[in-house]
Amino acid sequence: MKTIVDAIKHKQKIVVVYKGLPRIIEPHIVGAAANSNEYVRGFQTDGTSCTEEHGWKLMNLQAIQMVSLLPNQFFPKARNDFKRNDPLITTVYATL
Repeated sequence: MKTIVDAIKHKQKIVVVYKGLPRIIEPHIVGAAANSNEYVRGFQTDGTSCTEEHGWKLMNLQAIQMVSLLPNQFFPKARNDFKRNDPLITTVYATL
């Protein structure tokens, strides 16, 4: 969790292994849903995906097997279509 919060704070890309697949993510928001599950919503820029598509992803933190900051890989700002009032994440731990 701390790694994701730090990445959001510094607008730093992360690599996660989610459902067994490596993904490069620009994390935008992390927090808890009403059902107490914790999620990160980010924009996937590279790596593999179950859907074969990059773009916006919502990941349950319990399904993330590994997370790491990517050294010297930053993104300048939130994506234009980022919705700050995420309908699923009701308790925000960190957001852009």
